[in-house]
Amino acid sequence: MNRRSFLARSTGAVTLPFLVNGLPVHAFDGPLLADLFNLAEESDRVLVLVQLNGGNDGVNTVLPIDQEAAYKAARSNIAIPMSAALKLNDALGLHPAMADLHRTFGEQKVAVLNGVGYPNPNQSHFRSTDIWMSGSSSNQVVSSGWVGRYLDGVYPGYPDGYPTAAMPDPIAIQMSAVVSLALTGVQQQSMGMALQDPETFYDLVQGTTSGGGGLPSQTEARSNVAFIRDVQGKAQVYSAVIKEAAAKADNIADYGDTRVNRLAAQLQIVARMVAGGLKTRVYVVSLGGFDTHAAQTLEGEPTNGSHAVLLGYVSAAMAAFQRDLEAHGVQDRVLTMTFSEFGRRVASNLSLGTDHGTSAPMFIMGSKVIDGIRTPYPSLTDLDRGDLKMSIDFRQVYASVLEQWFGADPAVIRQILFQDFETVPIIKAGSTTHVDDAASAGGLTLYAISPNPVRGTATIRYRVDAALPVRVDVYDALGFHVATLAEGHHSHGEHSAPFNTSTLPSGTYHVRCSQGRQHVTAAMVVVR
Repeated sequence: MNRRSFLARSTGAVTLPFLVNGLPVHAFDGPLLADLFNLAEESDRVLVLVQLNGGNDGVNTVLPIDQEAAYKAARSNIAIPMSAALKLNDALGLHPAMADLHRTFGEQKVAVLNGVGYPNPNQSHFRSTDIWMSGSSSNQVVSSGWVGRYLDGVYPGYPDGYPTAAMPDPIAIQMSAVVSLALTGVQQQSMGMALQDPETFYDLVQGTTSGGGGLPSQTEARSNVAFIRDVQGKAQVYSAVIKEAAAKADNIADYGDTRVNRLAAQLQIVARMVAGGLKTRVYVVSLGGFDTHAAQTLEGEPTNGSHAVLLGYVSAAMAAFQRDLEAHGVQDRVLTMTFSEFGRRVASNLSLGTDHGTSAPMFIMGSKVIDGIRTPYPSLTDLDRGDLKMSIDFRQVYASVLEQWFGADPAVIRQILFQDFETVPIIKAGSTTHVDDAASAGGLTLYAISPNPVRGTATIRYRVDAALPVRVDVYDALGFHVATLAEGHHSHGEHSAPFNTSTLPSGTYHVRCSQGRQHVTAAMVVVR
C-alpha cells in the first residue's frame, strides 16, 4: 500500500486536481504562479482561526439594542438586560462578559460581521462544520479545506521535499489532536501539523516528549502504522525550529489562569511562536462548549451562566493575544478571525437554552483591520422559520481574507471557493500589495490599469522611488511572456507605457513591474 492509496483509503476521498482558470497548477510557470498566490510579498502574513465549537449563540453575543422589544419577547428567560450591554454603537452591544474584547474594539482593532451564514443551512454539527471548513455549498461534499487548498497552491507537492530553505517551518499548526478538514490539501494531505494541547507544546520545547512503542506484527498493519509514524516524523522534523522560536520569545501579556481558560493557553503559544519568528502561515485554535441547549444562563441571572463564562474566555484570550503581539512588535503580521458552525435560534427553549440555528457574528481582530460594524444585524422579526436570515455568506469573508490579507489573485480565489464571491472591505488600504487601486512594494508602485477592460490601447502607469533598473512585462493566463513594455534605469517619479492589445485574444493578462527583488502585478482584461 503506497502513500497515495493509503491516504485515499483512510479518508474515503476522491483526489481532484487543483485548477486555476480550468488549468492544472503545474501548467503555470515563471513569475505568474508566484504572483497569483502572492508568494513573495506576503510570506510573513499570519492568519489565526479561532473555532467556537458547538454553535455559538450570536444573539446573546452581539446584543441588538435597537430591537430590544423583539429580543425580550423571543427569549425572555435568557434575555440580557440592554442596560448591561457593552455598547458598540447606539444599535448594538456586546455581552457584558466581553469587557476585554470591548476595550480592543474601542481601540479600533476589531471588526464585527453580523449575520454570517450560507444558503440552505445545515443544522448538524458535523455537516455544518465540514461546510465551513471546506468552504463549500451545503449541497457539495468536499474532502479538502479552503485554507488547505490555498496553502497547497502556495507550497505545491507538500509534504514531499519539505522543509525547504525557503520554508523551514511548519506551514500551518493546529492546537488539537488531529489536523482538521480546513487544513487538508487537494490530495487529502495535511498541510500542517497538530500539537494536541498546550502540554504537548511544552513537552516538545522542553524535550520531554516520549516515543511510541513497537510496531504490530501483521504485515499490512505494520506498513500502515509505519506510514503514520513517517508522517509523524515529518512533524518532528519541525521540533527544532519550534524550540528555537520558543526560546526567542516569552509571553509579555497577562493571559490569566490558562489552566482554566484553554483558549488563552493556546493563543499564548501562538503569540510565542509568531514573536519567535516562525514563518507558519496559519494557526487554528478552538474552544468547545457552545452547544448550549440547556443552562445557557442561570435562572434569574441572565448575565451569568455557561455562555457568559465561555464568552469571557474568548474575550480575555483574544484581547491578551493582541496585547502580546503588540508588546513584541509583530501585531501588523497577524489577523485573528473567529467562526462557529452555526448560530442558535432566536427563541429560547424552556431549559434556559437555545437550539441549533443559522447565521451568527464573526469577529476579525488585528492592527490592520477596518474596525467597526461591517455588516448589518439580521431582523429578529423577519425570520426564516424561526431562524435568522443571513446578511453575508461566510465565503465572502474567506474571499476577502484571501484577497486582502494574503493577496491571492481572484482567479485563485474562484478556484479555492468554487465560484466568485463579492468581497467586503476588511483590511485597511495600503496593508497589502494586492489592491485594486495600486500595488506597491518597496520603492515601486504600479497603478490601476486604464481602461480595464481594454479593447485597444491600455496605459500602464508606475512610480519609481529608487535608482535601480526597472522592467515592465506582460504575461498571459498561462504564465507565458507576451511583451516587455519598459526596461532599464528610470528617473525618480511617475512613468507610463502604452500597450496595444489589438493583436491579443480575449482573456485575463497580468502586468508585472519589477525592480531588483521587488515586484508588483496588476490584472488586465482584454475584450474583443
